[in-house]
Amino acid sequence: MTEGTRALLQEWLEMLKDQTPTAWLFPSETGRTPLSRDNLWRRSIHPRLREVGLEWVNFQVLRRSYATLCRKAGMDAKTRADQMEHHVDVNENEYTMTSLATRLEARR
Repeated sequence: MTEGTRALLQEWLEMLKDQTPTAWLFPSETGRTPLSRDNLWRRSIHPRLREVGLEWVNFQVLRRSYATLCRKAGMDAKTRADQMEHHVDVNENEYTMTSLATRLEARR
């Protein structure tokens, strides 16, 4: 874990209402169950995407965008695959998209 990630995690831990060892790291509003990915999406993420005209975006689009942008930034395929918990071939062939500019350049 990077130093920055450690610092953010420590800050998060200090903000939690329940700091007992058995408490959820990402609790639901009640604190009795873990935060639900689908509930978070429906209540917090999707409404903001809708406001900016991106209501069609889902988790898969975000994963593909992450893989593509990391590739464009020069991150090697193995590191991307490890971070996304896939094999390199899945990351390269299923998630990473070639930019329109690169595709147009290849046609020349």
